[in-house]
Amino acid sequence: MNKVTDLTKVKIINFFKNDVLDFSQFPDSAIKGFLKKHGTIDTGIIKNEENRKSYKDLLLAVVLIGKPYSYKNTSDSISCIFNLADFFAFLGNISFLDIDSDDLKIMFKDYCREKEFSNNLVRIIVPCQYAILEYRDNREGFDRDFWDKSIIKIASNRVNKSLSFTPINFRLVKNKENREYVKLYIKHLIGHTEMSYTTIYTYYGIICAFANFKDDTNITDYTKSQVMDFVRKRAKKQLDLINRFLNILSDFYKYLGVKQLLEKPSPVTKDMFVDSQHKTIANTVDEYVTDQIFRNLAKAPFKYILMFLISYCCGTRISDICMLKKDCLYFDGDDGYYIEFDCQKMQKSLNSLIPKSLYELIEEQIKIINSLDYEETYLFPSDRKKNHPYLSQTFRSNFKKLCNEWNIKNLDGTPYNYTTHAYRHTLASDLYQNYNVPIATIQKAVLGHKDLQMTLSYVERPDEFKKMQEDKYIEKTGEVKLSKWLKDNLRGQVLSNGICGQPTNLGKCPAMDACLTCEYFRTSKTFLPALKNQLDMIKSRLPIYEANNYLVNIERAKEQIEILKNLIERLEE
Repeated sequence: MNKVTDLTKVKIINFFKNDVLDFSQFPDSAIKGFLKKHGTIDTGIIKNEENRKSYKDLLLAVVLIGKPYSYKNTSDSISCIFNLADFFAFLGNISFLDIDSDDLKIMFKDYCREKEFSNNLVRIIVPCQYAILEYRDNREGFDRDFWDKSIIKIASNRVNKSLSFTPINFRLVKNKENREYVKLYIKHLIGHTEMSYTTIYTYYGIICAFANFKDDTNITDYTKSQVMDFVRKRAKKQLDLINRFLNILSDFYKYLGVKQLLEKPSPVTKDMFVDSQHKTIANTVDEYVTDQIFRNLAKAPFKYILMFLISYCCGTRISDICMLKKDCLYFDGDDGYYIEFDCQKMQKSLNSLIPKSLYELIEEQIKIINSLDYEETYLFPSDRKKNHPYLSQTFRSNFKKLCNEWNIKNLDGTPYNYTTHAYRHTLASDLYQNYNVPIATIQKAVLGHKDLQMTLSYVERPDEFKKMQEDKYIEKTGEVKLSKWLKDNLRGQVLSNGICGQPTNLGKCPAMDACLTCEYFRTSKTFLPALKNQLDMIKSRLPIYEANNYLVNIERAKEQIEILKNLIERLEE
């Protein structure tokens, strides 16, 4: 918010009570220097009184809270806002604030075409609508409908600075009662989980779309058929996405139930989940393509060369590459050259072995960073902001342009479409198929996946299941079981710490966090490292639960600790 004294604020508000706004007479001299270029605006041409008040409040939002843009902004966007009186007049008796955002964009696009304005300005009109509502919203904190960084005060390790921070706009949920339900759930994810902000925003997008699917219906009254209609339409027949959306919606309704906001049973039930196999995603990069890239790579800026090479050698997410610190290198004194990543999505660190030649190139980049006239933290800093990482989307966009300039082609002669994530698939497949690296090692040490099933979707693994089927599996009771079920159903039921033995005719399980206490859970010696890590993690969280008196969490954690101890003891016999 722009800092003005209470007295000055009163004078500014009184200034905007006039219908003729002469900015050369603006009451704050510092702000007047920015506004006087806009001359005089006659809001009297807006005959509808409600719209006239809305337009004045829009200008007040610009001046007092800097939304949708600050008055200091020098772009065409701010100039357009100070010339919108004609558009508000053009609306006649149609309320500007009551127009659906999609309809508003269409109306404004037609208006811009008629006035021969740039089509790029269409993007400003919906933020203008939100700015008015934001200015009029007298609520505080999480009660507001628009959450920016001042409200979403989330731990830095849960925010990836290489991605643009996107505020959460709950006004996109059209039904006001549903909006409050969604706000409560997102507040819960922010305050009571360890999810990254990127994941939370993904959940918000799905729940928001779900709430608007039947915007005239209270979300607590949705039926199973309405839930499935939404999921099928959203997932577009992709089985894994169907289960993902159902899991998110299941968790949402579970939260409403705990808060006693759901009087009816949850409309998300086990039988709705589909039996999907984790098929390998055909997303690897052919050697024919990478050969072309390497022949042209020297033409790229040095930092782009390094970012591509790190992606190629380590299979690391580009967002994590952008977040690399300049102290990321480690040499073990022998032949081991390593680079350390903070895997933001998985909330952990990973060390990757890299070639000596890449290690030395990164050392050159560190020298460049150390030669700057200020103390920089990141290996690949932003060009615009000190001690801020390079934006991953900027790298993706620019490297894709370079591939187009270099005329990189696929084997079939079509233009190559550069995607950073494809190099994760490529490395995982290469390690498994050509170097016999175990799936669990690729999962933990290379890709950093939380769940083994996700890694299984990256690579072909025909022999891995044969090895797993030879193991002996035990339940939480400790009883050793060898069953035909393992041979028939193992492929689609692999967990990070064992096997799900739920009969397939019961459908997929929505309670993905309750495996240890489930009667269908099986595990073997193959999963001992994962079970021990899980035990350590739960033990570390227990003091936090006890300090905050989270009784349900305390009880669950103690039960899981005992189960894990028993399983580990039996497997080590």
